[in-house]
Amino acid sequence: AIRLVNSATGEQIQTFLGHGWGVQGLAVSRDSNSLASCGGTDRAVYLWDVSQAQLTRKLADHTQRVDCVAISDDGSIVVSGSFDKTVRVWDTRSSNTPQALLQVLKESKDGISSLALTPTEIVAASIDGCVRTYDMRTGRILVESFGGQSVVCARVVSDGKCLLVSSMDGSIQLVDRADGRAIAAFSGHMCKDYRIQCDASDSAVASGSEDGFVYVWDILRDSESGSAQHRLGGHSGIVNAVEFHPSAKSGHAKGHATMLSAASDGSVIVWE
Repeated sequence: AIRLVNSATGEQIQTFLGHGWGVQGLAVSRDSNSLASCGGTDRAVYLWDVSQAQLTRKLADHTQRVDCVAISDDGSIVVSGSFDKTVRVWDTRSSNTPQALLQVLKESKDGISSLALTPTEIVAASIDGCVRTYDMRTGRILVESFGGQSVVCARVVSDGKCLLVSSMDGSIQLVDRADGRAIAAFSGHMCKDYRIQCDASDSAVASGSEDGFVYVWDILRDSESGSAQHRLGGHSGIVNAVEFHPSAKSGHAKGHATMLSAASDGSVIVWE
């Protein structure tokens, strides 16, 4: 199940039922009206009306489990990444599912672990060790960077000029999108066996960890040493996911919860 919760009070607002197995990924449109989800053995992306908690359609074409999903700001484009090594691009405005499938991107040599969108680009990270940036309209590869250890997460940093890339060797790198050059590196967390997510605000980098902590680095001060500024405890399981509030990514976080983390023990913590 997917649960919509008020972060200030902890009150559950809605429950979204329909997945046959664990949910692997969620994405919400900027207006909060549309929700896309994926997971388990469904091999499909589920689209939901948030206010009604109703399933509006399934986008099914992948041949293996779908591990990650992203949605455009206006909810009109959904992108899904699968263990079948492909990225699929969907037009949610089309009422016909075959016609909704706009593109199938097949360049990856292993499963797709993470997706991020800009207004014109798709950033896809793969277990094959590459991060590929595609033109959203044509499907053409614009940049293929990295290479080496399996990449488990790639996020576009708020200024749009850099990527935050996490790999299964326990490293996180801030990478120049133009030339793939590593600008800074952050370490200390554990990422060896699981898909551990990271994220960046305008001033900090955060990551989950297999040791049950959330690690936080100052994006400028800790870029030379790589050592974590904070190690936050509270979970009793593997911390799989972290996410900064959008306001923290734009420098307007005052009065807002700035970050949340989720762990394999079923807990979600909101950090201020």
